[in-house]
Amino acid sequence: MALPPLVEPTGPLSPTETARLQQVRNLPQLRLPPIDDLGHRRLAAARVLVLGTTGLSAPAVRSLAAAGVGTIGLADVGPLDVDALVLATTTILTLSPDTAVTAHDEDLTAESATRILGGYDLVIDGSDLTPQPFLVGDTCASLGLPLVWGSVARGNAEVSVFWSSPPRRSGQRSTRLRDFFGTDATGAAAAPADPGVLGALRGQAGAILAAEAVRLITGTGEPLIGRVLTIDAESGRFDAAQLPVAQPAASGARIETDGAESAPGATITATATATEE
Repeated sequence: MALPPLVEPTGPLSPTETARLQQVRNLPQLRLPPIDDLGHRRLAAARVLVLGTTGLSAPAVRSLAAAGVGTIGLADVGPLDVDALVLATTTILTLSPDTAVTAHDEDLTAESATRILGGYDLVIDGSDLTPQPFLVGDTCASLGLPLVWGSVARGNAEVSVFWSSPPRRSGQRSTRLRDFFGTDATGAAAAPADPGVLGALRGQAGAILAAEAVRLITGTGEPLIGRVLTIDAESGRFDAAQLPVAQPAASGARIETDGAESAPGATITATATATEE
C-alpha cells in the first residue's frame, strides 16, 4: 500500500524547474511517473544521500536529478572517486540546474555516519559497502531513516527498502538490513563469490533504486518495504518475495525465519543470526 509522503512540499517551483520538468516529460529516456505539482514540490524539498558515485549509484543519481530532487548528497565509506564525483555532479546539474549537490569528502565511519546521514530524508545505498556492510544499515535504523538498498552480482540484482520506523497505521512492519543478511557475531555479511556484474543490469537496478526513493518522498505507489525484488538478467524474470522476519533467540543462537523463501536467483542468504540489536 502507498505510505504517507515522506517530505513536506516546498513553495511554488521556480520557472526554471517548471520549464525543465516540461522538457523532461517530452524525453522518453527520462520520462517521469505520474506525479502532480504537489509531488514535484515534495521532490524539490527532498534531501537524498547516495552512497558511492559508480555502480548502481550512477544511474540512481541520474534518475534522481531527472525527477527534480532538491538536494543530492554524495558519500562513501572510503575517499570519493574524484573523477566519478565530477561526472556525477556534472550529470546532476545538467539534468537539474536547481538541484544542490553536497559532496561529503570524508570517510563514513562509526563516528561520522550519524552526523552525515542525519541531514537527509532517506539514503540510497547501491555501493556494496564491503568493509562495513552494516554501518549504513544500522545508522539508518537508529535514526529512523528509510534505506533504499540494492546489490548486483553476475546476472542477478536485488533491491529492497528497509525502514525501522515506518509511519504508524501504514500497515508496514519495521525492517532492517540485518533482517535480510546472514551475519556472524561480528556483523560480517556473506559476500557473493564472484563479483562480476552484467553492466546493463546496473542501469536497471539503479533506476529502480531512484524510483523507490521517489515513491517514498511523494507517497505514491507501493514501496518495497518488507519485500525483496530480484532481477534475473539471464531469464528476464522479475520476482518479489517477502522479506523473512527474524525471530528472537538467545544470544549466539541461530535464528530461523517465518517468511517466504527468498526470491529465485537471490545472491544473499535470507536467514539471520542473533545480533546485539
